[in-house]
Formats: sequence, C-alpha cells, structure tokens
Amino acid sequence: MPVRVIWFAGRPQIWRCLFSYYKQSSYNKTVSGYCQEAFYTKTIDISTPVAAFESAFDQKTIYEIRRAIKDGVTTTTETDFTRFINFYNLFSQTKSLPKLKTSFSNYKSHTVITKAVYNQQDIVMHAYVIDSEQKRVRLLYSASLFRNEEVPQLKATIGRANRLLHFKDMCFFKERGFEVYDLGGYAANTNNAALQRINQFKDSFGGELIQESDYLPLPTLILSFFNKMFRS
Repeated sequence: MPVRVIWFAGRPQIWRCLFSYYKQSSYNKTVSGYCQEAFYTKTIDISTPVAAFESAFDQKTIYEIRRAIKDGVTTTTETDFTRFINFYNLFSQTKSLPKLKTSFSNYKSHTVITKAVYNQQDIVMHAYVIDSEQKRVRLLYSASLFRNEEVPQLKATIGRANRLLHFKDMCFFKERGFEVYDLGGYAANTNNAALQRINQFKDSFGGELIQESDYLPLPTLILSFFNKMFRS
C-alpha cells in the first residue's frame, strides 16, 4: 500500500500509522506507531505589505533582485508538469540528485510551478506544494539551468534570477491570499559547508526559523528495513 503524505497537520492519528507520513506537523510530541523527527524551516510572513517583508531582505539580495529586473529577467507560472520534470532532471544530473519521477504530476492540484525566463529561455524553476486552508506555500523543488556554465556573467544572471523568482513568488502567492511562505527546510546546527551556504541563502530573505515534526510510520520503516536486509 502506498504511503500518503499529509502536510502541515496537527497531532497524527494513530490509526493512520499503517499508510500515512505526516510532513511538517505542528505537533511536537511522540505518537504511538510513528518515528518522530525534528524538521526545521524558514518561513516568511507574506500577509504583511510587500514593503514590510522586502525590508527584511539583506542588501545583497535587494541589489540582485533589482539587477535581475534590469538585466531583463521575467517571471511567470508553468503549467506543463512534464516540462518542469525534464528541466529538474537535467539540473539533478549536475548535483548528483535523484531524478524526479513522472508521478510528481499526480500532485498538480496542490502544486504551483513558477519560472524565471532570460533571453526567451527558462533558467530557474520552483515547484511549491500549497495548502489553501492554512494559507501556506512550501518550496518543494528548485532547479536552475546552466549550473556548470563557464560564462561568469551568465552564472551571475542565474543567481540573480533565482532571488528575483523567490521575491516574485512571494508577491504572487500574497495576491492569492496566502500568508506563509516556507523556504523548504533548514539544516540547523550543520557543519556541512554546502548546507551552510544554502542556509545563508535562505537567511538572506529574513523570516523566522521554526521547528516542526515529521512523523514516519513505523510499520513502513520496519518493512523497508527487512526488504533491504533480505536483498543485501
């Protein structure tokens, strides 16, 4: 039986421990049938005026957003999930990340994809899971093209476009009534240099560091353990 992912819920229901994975729950205590893991993320309050949350950006981010606009970078939404999957999988090859499966398209009713375009080419894409009831959006995937491009000017433009896209996404979701913009995780207390750089990027937008909980169903974990053991 496939495991269902439940986002942003409260206390996990015990009877669902056979088939449900609670992601970023607001509950923070142990629950029978689940393995609890702390999850940290940065959130930005986009219910305030745009000028208010923009004022929390650091100076470099503000400069690069304005420079991206000056360079001619534009932003829009993407409705073709296959296009996004192909784009992300090209990016994943440069970062040694797992490829995104086509089953990602099954979540389209709860997903929004945005992109930054430069010289008529998609250069950055973001995919979000949305919760209209809680008025929250959460970054699921971020990908950029030309990750290994050797032209310094183009690499700089892509970096600026990514910051611009985050800002425009905040404005886009704010206009549609969302109030919480979740940057998709934060590696708290890490010594990993790569993760520290990602943290610094997220910190550049201000926001609040919060702790939530992931609840993994124990029966599924146990079954996975035995499957791996017998296959080894």
